[in-house]
Amino acid sequence: MLFFLYGEDSFLSLEKVLEIKKKFQLNDKSGAGLSSFDATEEKNISPKIERALKNTGLFSSKKLLILKNVISQLPSEEQAKILSFLKKNQDTLATDNDTVIIFWEKENPRKNNALFKFLLENAKKQNLEKLTGTKLNEWILQRIKTSVGAGISRSALEKLVIYTDGNTATISQEIKKLINFSGDEIIDEKAVDLLLESQSGSDIFKTIEALASNNKKLALKLLHNHIERGDDLFYLFSMFIYQFRNLLRIASLQENGIFNEFEIAKQSKLHPYVVKKSMNQARNFGEKKLIAIHKKLGTLDTKIKTGKIEIKLALDKFIVEL
Repeated sequence: MLFFLYGEDSFLSLEKVLEIKKKFQLNDKSGAGLSSFDATEEKNISPKIERALKNTGLFSSKKLLILKNVISQLPSEEQAKILSFLKKNQDTLATDNDTVIIFWEKENPRKNNALFKFLLENAKKQNLEKLTGTKLNEWILQRIKTSVGAGISRSALEKLVIYTDGNTATISQEIKKLINFSGDEIIDEKAVDLLLESQSGSDIFKTIEALASNNKKLALKLLHNHIERGDDLFYLFSMFIYQFRNLLRIASLQENGIFNEFEIAKQSKLHPYVVKKSMNQARNFGEKKLIAIHKKLGTLDTKIKTGKIEIKLALDKFIVEL
């Protein structure tokens, strides 16, 4: 049996792999039938795949083979060997439930890739794309439900998404903390504010609001509050890039006559809470100025990464010169 897991969200794909692995180990407690190869670490794996499947005779015992990043990392000639092997044993793989091969890509493969096309047509496939908007909310609610949590208020859910930047791995860890803290009670905003390690995302909103109102003095004060707290300055800078990129996406849609926040959320693929909090800021800046700001942040980012400017100075310079 063939499985093909791919997509932007490596956390969700890892969970799916672990789920299949756990089921397999119920019938193979010794782990003798389990083999795993990562193409980022070794390139000549086609003979190893055949050996792993032929250890006790081809397809004659329970086996689980996990192949990571084969499409994105292996040379084309090595992929061709694997594809040839799959085609040769295609009928057997389709009917033999005792032999499971998982192809696991931690990104979206090229659509014109021959192995990719074969797996799309012949494997049980799942595209684990990055969750946003309603899909992300539903995933969080289901996660809390299956973790025996009482639930979460809408406002707390929105804050959780903002603080974690919608990262499913981070959200999963924070949900565990929130459930342990709240017990049988509904998770509320206070619990989210108290337990999440960083409130930088929320505070960056305030800093940008100050900049949108041309209050550079307040913006600098808020920035230095972060610095005095010992917040990671590189993370702060990345949040500025993230928020201004969002503002530019929203302003571009507003420039095209779209002002309904739900329509903007749909077209920009931003969380509705982000859109709601950002619409006035985007309008105050305007698309033209946001394009200039985005370019300025890109220039500063290059200078920071090449050591031409110190991160703290870059943050001050960005606010003062805006």
